[in-house]
Amino acid sequence: MSVDNIPGKPVGATKEMVSADPILEQFNKYHEQGLCCSIDRGDRQVPYGARDYFDRHGYMIIKNLYDAKELYRPVPEERGQINYWGKEKDQFNYFPEETQVNGSLATYTHPQYRQAHTNIRLILEDILGEKLYNTYYYDRYYFAGQRLFRHADRDACEISVSIQISSNRSKPWPFCIETPIGEERFCNLKDGWGLLYKGCEREHWRDPLKSRYNKRGRLVNWIRRKKDDTYHHQVFFHYVRANGPRAHCANDRSR
Repeated sequence: MSVDNIPGKPVGATKEMVSADPILEQFNKYHEQGLCCSIDRGDRQVPYGARDYFDRHGYMIIKNLYDAKELYRPVPEERGQINYWGKEKDQFNYFPEETQVNGSLATYTHPQYRQAHTNIRLILEDILGEKLYNTYYYDRYYFAGQRLFRHADRDACEISVSIQISSNRSKPWPFCIETPIGEERFCNLKDGWGLLYKGCEREHWRDPLKSRYNKRGRLVNWIRRKKDDTYHHQVFFHYVRANGPRAHCANDRSR
């Protein structure tokens, strides 16, 4: 994924944002977990209407995509980037700098999410009605003031989903995306909800994460020399279409 801040390129919205407010209809195959997909009024029943929505808008909100408790990890002290090269929790390399979102913590291929990467692919295949291949995944902890610059992704991120794991903010942190007709929308998620999107086609971003403290609370923290502990934790799972032009990126061999 490339999120370079190129001089002269917009870092966020270029026009007035519109709230994404789709109808969320239950997918009966996954009724026990309460999974619901975005559709527009007049669309066919899920999953067919969800496929129409995805093709029309380039993204889809999926309610209750995965159990957030299964994905949860406490906020670590480290900042930077961690790359797991093995299946054990002590098999990783640590780098103190995170080049995409400075000051955040990004962890690539954490063993806790290995099975979820495949489990979610199977759900997405049912929703989209097509075979996908796993490429790669990583999770990131964002902290107060950090943003995700506006960008589109590389080939290994053809079909991508961002799942909110946890946050200590009382208000949602919008995921922003541009639709094929140039409308810029913001999507609000809850823990366990996913934002499915066409990563290579649709530019997406997040504005700076606002502190969970009000002005008075920030002043009290400053007086007490207490660090702002605002955070937002999410995981990106990336895939490619098995019958698409990016199938060669299966297992992220394009790196």
